[in-house]
Amino acid sequence: MGDKFEFLRKVMNNSLFSNSIWAIAGSFISKGINFASIAFIAKILGPEMFGEYNVIQLTVGLFGTVSGLGLGLAATKLIAEWRERDIEKVGRIIGTLYTLSFIISLIVAISFFTTSKLVAIELLNNEKLTILLQITSVIVIFDAINGVQNGVLTGFESFKEIAIVSTFVGVISAPLLVAGAYYYGLVGLAVMLLLTRLLNVIVNRIYLEKKFKERKIHVRAKISKLELKNILDISIPAFLSSIATSPVNWISTSIFVNQPGGYKDIGTYNAGNQLRTLVLFLPDSAGKITIPKLANEFGDKNLKKFKKTVSVTFLLNLVLSVLPAMVLYIFGGFFQQFMGLKFNLSDDLIAIVLLTGVLIAVTNAIGYIFICSNLIWYDFLLRVFWGLALILIIVFYGKGNGAVGYGLSILFASVVHMVMQLVILMFNFKLFYNDKK
Repeated sequence: MGDKFEFLRKVMNNSLFSNSIWAIAGSFISKGINFASIAFIAKILGPEMFGEYNVIQLTVGLFGTVSGLGLGLAATKLIAEWRERDIEKVGRIIGTLYTLSFIISLIVAISFFTTSKLVAIELLNNEKLTILLQITSVIVIFDAINGVQNGVLTGFESFKEIAIVSTFVGVISAPLLVAGAYYYGLVGLAVMLLLTRLLNVIVNRIYLEKKFKERKIHVRAKISKLELKNILDISIPAFLSSIATSPVNWISTSIFVNQPGGYKDIGTYNAGNQLRTLVLFLPDSAGKITIPKLANEFGDKNLKKFKKTVSVTFLLNLVLSVLPAMVLYIFGGFFQQFMGLKFNLSDDLIAIVLLTGVLIAVTNAIGYIFICSNLIWYDFLLRVFWGLALILIIVFYGKGNGAVGYGLSILFASVVHMVMQLVILMFNFKLFYNDKK
């Protein structure tokens, strides 16, 4: 009996177990709140306005990708790799990340603001989006800073703090966003988005300052030449991988909305697509845990543990996405009834969205291998293939087949992505077929 209690005690004290609990709890609460708030916002706005809101979000995401420059991922990998070996180096890394993030995001935000009218009229065929894009242009600064902050916390494996922050911000943000949409439409929603992003940065800063004090880390807002190369070696390919994704999403959506009923169909698809966030919340939690663990194991050249962690992550992502997808498909009718006849979410669309979520969970798990073993350029090339496939499918098939056609286009492109990943693993990724130590 004592042996059993000793085993349970060891499990409870295991860092991977405790990190898993906090990451899952934080993800469950924050994504659950987000899911509920977005569902209410969609119901308030209706399909067409919700489609416009989705386009605004994608545009912010496009500029945000440029301003982020992959620095969040660089923060996670470098902090995880050096946190136990060189605390002064960690301080220089964080200071460089902060400074780079602010300078780049400020330039991007100014560019975003000044081009908002051109983008709204010439590319999105919707002049009333101009003021909304101008309001949300400032968000790219907060998102870039928040990306670095989360990357640093993840590198320290501070999943408890991340869970607390995401829960607190989610609880405060949800009613503000819903109220903004209800009383002031898209303008109110845009203003509330800006305020909640600022809140996230402030709360993250409070927890980070505590972490720096505990570990006696001295951070100066200064670019260190010693650390700049290491950061850019990770952030540039990570940025290119992201830039191969965000512009593709934006381009494919802009192509789709430039047709009669395009904004309404995008709104319908994205209403159903909220179910995908529920499919991905457990796999995403696993990723937050395993990326710093994989980076640490690879940095220590412990390839045996590295391979084992990769295998476990892959299986977890598969199981943890398939099970919720099955449950959500069975009970999808409740969500359809809640959204109402305005959205007319079909069973086919629900199935497409859920299956896409499973495929993305699997491709993400495979992508962790490339990211954490200094082969991130593979991830970039794969996303280029995915992007080209998506745009071609949208143009030749998805554009004329409504919300279901748009969803099928994303599903087919995800299949292309996964197949290419597996081909590279089988023929080019020697690490997992050798027993090197």
